[in-house]
Amino acid sequence: MKVQPVGKSSGTGLLVALVVVAALGAGSLRAQEVVLLDEIVARVNEAIITMTDLNQELQQLRASLQQGNPNPQVLEQQFQQQKRGVLRTMIQNKMLVQRAEEVGMTSDVDMQVASTLEEMRKASGIPDMEVLDQYLRQQGSSLARYRETLKERIIIDTLLGQFVYSRITLLTAEIQAYYDEHIDRFTDNAEVELQEILFLKEGKEISTLRRRAEEVLKKLHSSEDFEDLAREYSEGPSASRGGVIGSFKQGSMAAPIEEVVFQMEEGEVTGIIETEYGLQILKVVSQKAPYKRPMEEVRAEISQALYQIKAEPELKKFFDEVREQSYIYVAPEYQAEYDVEGL
Repeated sequence: MKVQPVGKSSGTGLLVALVVVAALGAGSLRAQEVVLLDEIVARVNEAIITMTDLNQELQQLRASLQQGNPNPQVLEQQFQQQKRGVLRTMIQNKMLVQRAEEVGMTSDVDMQVASTLEEMRKASGIPDMEVLDQYLRQQGSSLARYRETLKERIIIDTLLGQFVYSRITLLTAEIQAYYDEHIDRFTDNAEVELQEILFLKEGKEISTLRRRAEEVLKKLHSSEDFEDLAREYSEGPSASRGGVIGSFKQGSMAAPIEEVVFQMEEGEVTGIIETEYGLQILKVVSQKAPYKRPMEEVRAEISQALYQIKAEPELKKFFDEVREQSYIYVAPEYQAEYDVEGL
């Protein structure tokens, strides 16, 4: 890597400006106004990354984090954490695309992009590209921007596939060993389906509540239908469903409840369980034993994991080689804000 620590006034074109000339009188210059259009954040060989490019990536990051994250404080915390790596990724991607261009791997990429976009449009049930563009704009992007991002991704994947991943081999013995060493990861926990009759504590005497729960439990022991009693007596939102509260995997429930229900048989009813919000009677509707997925079912997953493990040192070696042959400059005011050390 070659680094030239230059400032904004060094004559290297770090400011892209438009000079607007206002003329008062024929042929006479009365005033000049310099309007800043953009700023160069980084150079990667002959290519530049501008402030506009960086801001677009940051906007896209924020938009992706907002999906399914309604808490503004958590969103901002995640954004600030992930923001630091954005500029580094942009620089690395520029280097890789340039290397792909050098070795002639970008000739048919536009056709691949068009084909991929069309497949995506059809799979999503979107009628045409105009509607796709509208959808992407609602997500903080655009069809043109998505096309460029997709093009970059295809180029980089093709490059790394040829120069890194094609050199990696996996043996059946390695896959088997990984499976045996990570068997817990490929074992689904036991699961129970439950119904409940719930008596809420709020505003009530616990002794009165317990007497009521005992009366209902006695009815259950007399073979009265759990679903009917849940509809009549339960105070929880599941009452209208006959007490059905769904299925739960072992390890996902409160310990006092889990210790009871996973020791029971299908059709059995618990005693009265006290919780922080009330008293509860549960019925085990069905049970599933722990399930160890066979290796053939998870072979692709294991192969992907092993490829990543074995590729990591090769990827680093390849990145280092490309970086050493590249000229990289990051404007000083961005070096502290973003994680670009070592570039």
